[in-house]
Amino acid sequence: MTTRLTACLLALAVVLGGVLLLGPSESTLAAWSDETTTTVPQLRTGGVQVDVTTAGAGTTATLGMSGDTSGTWRPGAVTVTSGGRALTGAELDGSRVDYRLAGTNGTCAATDPVAYTASLTGPRTSFAVTGGERLSGARTVCLAFVPSDQVRVQLGGRTLALATTVDGAATAGAWTAASTWTATHQLPAAPSVSAMRCTSGWLNQWVTLGWDWDAGGLNQAVARWSLQLEDRGTWREVGTVPARQRTTTVSPYQFDFVNFDSYTLRVAAVLADGTTVPAPSSTRVRVERIGLGAAYCS
Repeated sequence: MTTRLTACLLALAVVLGGVLLLGPSESTLAAWSDETTTTVPQLRTGGVQVDVTTAGAGTTATLGMSGDTSGTWRPGAVTVTSGGRALTGAELDGSRVDYRLAGTNGTCAATDPVAYTASLTGPRTSFAVTGGERLSGARTVCLAFVPSDQVRVQLGGRTLALATTVDGAATAGAWTAASTWTATHQLPAAPSVSAMRCTSGWLNQWVTLGWDWDAGGLNQAVARWSLQLEDRGTWREVGTVPARQRTTTVSPYQFDFVNFDSYTLRVAAVLADGTTVPAPSSTRVRVERIGLGAAYCS
């Protein structure tokens, strides 16, 4: 009996000792944990944006900024495309894009001062907009494309798309924004020389060539006319005509002493800067000569 009591007491002592040793204390971590989900107010991030409102062809737009704080903006760069292809400064050389601020009536006049401008030159397809200050609030801005004579000749009659990047920045903080303002510009028809007229002279001693000229809004006048002859697939100048004239004569004596051949001739306008505008069509002249000769339209 005594032995059993002693054994029970020893077992109880072992259990109590284990509880004391394994139980949590100030220097031990609890072996259990708990978690809960608490609803917090929705998080919100701030920002600004550039607002662009256009109508019609888009050459007039109302620009401004909105968001969590005020900001300033200005046109930053412009690209010009034709038929979906971006044009380079080499193709647009001498052209520019002007930006004017509208008056209280929301319109711009050609005599209003230019606030910003972009010169379209160089090898790139994006052109920096210079001048002016950063603006705040909503303002109406008018865009005007001023084509060079080169553009009028090479791209006349086409529709150009002008995309202006408007850069914005918050007055306070580091927020920035950008938006694109797209406008279209219809170029007038290219300057052109009419189809040539050929009239045979008395007894076929000469032919008279005549043509008409449509300047198509060019800024410069014709400096002279170039009479050209087709020579193995290329055009070779064989004579010049003063700018004020629209006719010239061709005689058999301008050709070889013995000649029985037909020639293809055309005329081209030569502008002051050297740009040429050839007639879209040519005419055939027959020359027959052995000493004396004849020339007639064929």
